[in-house]
Amino acid sequence: MTKTIIITGATSGIGKTLATKLANDGHKVIAVGRNKSALDELHAEYPSTIVPVVADITLPEDRSAIKDRLSQNDKGIFLIHNAGIASPCILHDLSESDWDAHNAVNIKAPLFLTQALLPHLKAGGRVLHISTGLAHNALPGFTAYGLTKAALYMLKEFGNAELKEEGIVFGSAMPGIVDTPIQASIRAKDFPAVDLFKGFKARNELLATETAAKFLTWLLFNTGDVEFGQGDWNIYDTAHRSHWAKPGEVKERQQ
Repeated sequence: MTKTIIITGATSGIGKTLATKLANDGHKVIAVGRNKSALDELHAEYPSTIVPVVADITLPEDRSAIKDRLSQNDKGIFLIHNAGIASPCILHDLSESDWDAHNAVNIKAPLFLTQALLPHLKAGGRVLHISTGLAHNALPGFTAYGLTKAALYMLKEFGNAELKEEGIVFGSAMPGIVDTPIQASIRAKDFPAVDLFKGFKARNELLATETAAKFLTWLLFNTGDVEFGQGDWNIYDTAHRSHWAKPGEVKERQQ
């Protein structure tokens, strides 16, 4: 079964690797990002399966441009809200502009992009939110990120409460501590928990983006609707790992 799949934040990290994996699997991938040159490279590598869309998802006109790339035949699509920002800042120093930036990308844009795409999501569509443990457990320095990601998780819950009769299912997944540009930028900041993130790198505990992409692909295509929509899926949960990962592929974190 091939699908039309929209991925935001598709120019680097998990989003880029997931886009290439899904394109390799034969799906039509609408890759969304702000970096035109990175999108052009993706399209050049997968000209028949990746459709690049240069867009800032915080802008209404750019969200409309994403919708405009869909045809009338694109029904029951999959939408992956992968774009996000995580700039460490303790509450004492948090500015309104910092808060507004996190809110705009991490919750407002996913909400209204989903709303714009509802006609294409009906009858078999899935919406996957890329979550984080910081949506459920506080860590000093991540007030803005954790709060907006917690709101994104609740958007999943409200989506399932309101839209399941229309055949749209929302899921949420924590892909783990992954070796991405965001992780590198976090390690470069000065905040109370920075040594924790430096330790992940020093102990070689960061997951490959390919591992996260395998997990998310399995979740999208190999779970039933009720199962997909329950809770916040965690890549470190061993209950389902044998279905998608090789032994030892997921590097466990030290507590």
